Amino acid sequence: MQNNKEYTFQWFIVLLTPFVYWVVLPRHSGDMDIFLLPWFQEIEARGFGAMSGEYSNYSPPYLYLLGIASVFSQFASPIVLIKAVSIFFTYFLAIIFGLTVYEINKNKNLALIAACVFPLVASIAINAAWWGQCDAVYTSFLLCAFLCSLKKKPFWVMFFLGLAFSFKAQAVFFLPYLLYLLLKKEVPWKYTLVVPVVFCVMMIPAWLAGRDALELAKIYTNQADTYKILSLNAPNPWAWLKRLPFISYEAGVVAGVAAALIANLVLVFKSRFIKNDSNFFRLLLITATMLVSPFLLPKMHDRYFYPADVFTMLLAFTYPRFTSVAIAMQIASVSVSFAYLRVINSFREAVSAIACIFVAYAIFKVINLWRSYR
Repeated sequence: MQNNKEYTFQWFIVLLTPFVYWVVLPRHSGDMDIFLLPWFQEIEARGFGAMSGEYSNYSPPYLYLLGIASVFSQFASPIVLIKAVSIFFTYFLAIIFGLTVYEINKNKNLALIAACVFPLVASIAINAAWWGQCDAVYTSFLLCAFLCSLKKKPFWVMFFLGLAFSFKAQAVFFLPYLLYLLLKKEVPWKYTLVVPVVFCVMMIPAWLAGRDALELAKIYTNQADTYKILSLNAPNPWAWLKRLPFISYEAGVVAGVAAALIANLVLVFKSRFIKNDSNFFRLLLITATMLVSPFLLPKMHDRYFYPADVFTMLLAFTYPRFTSVAIAMQIASVSVSFAYLRVINSFREAVSAIACIFVAYAIFKVINLWRSYR
């Protein structure tokens, strides 16, 4: 049974989180002013017709959530309601985080502490309460998919992956781990059809609202063409490689995609022969791929390391010896977030380049631990 000190700590954290979020809530970013707020106002003005989402470069399912939030417009400001969506899913993600810790460690006390602490992790709190971004939405579904893989529930792995992909293209960071499950024959290949089916179902309201079906099918390829730059404030090598005169945009894209593909395939195919295929090893593998993918890929944004933040935190709770990995990722993610949110334009690239070192350290530590299982 828990002692009084443990109960006191958990209640303190539970009560502290809303206070911290409330303090940060009035702050907002350029993304809020340029994108999120005008989208919300469009939804308020047009109602269901706005679910077509032709005015937004985000996938329509996120607009559905804003539509639900708009129902409460008489009770709160648009900015608060937009952030409420992110905060709601942050708490949902915290619950899944705690359940995953329990699945790996079978320690109820630790799992409860993990769920309580999670929303206060710096990069998580900033993303939801300050930035108002929706990274908690798709990441919560990715974590659900991972948890279902530990429970050996292949259909639900694919269902939650389909949900994640319908919200954000960055759900593809899960694909190396999925390949591992497919090669281990834990997920039948026919179940891969679940992902496009879920995606199509999630697009139906936007189609009914008037969006062209072909345009919906191409939504992520159109997103990829939005910015012709090799790094957008991301803490990866492209933060400084993009400045080299002999590296063109096209060459960088090819090189980065090839590097990420090769690195992930090496991790997956070598992992197939691990004898000690424990839940903890699987956490190591997915953490490695969640770090390597945005680190090597070009065209990454600062927020694309959000899933890596979550999985390194999982690693810290289940294997405290490697807490330094989670700390390194927090330093990297928080520094680039502040550089953007505080509009430190003159230092943004320098911050990203320095933060890249901390991500590299995290990758080194995780890969080293992964190799020890071989």
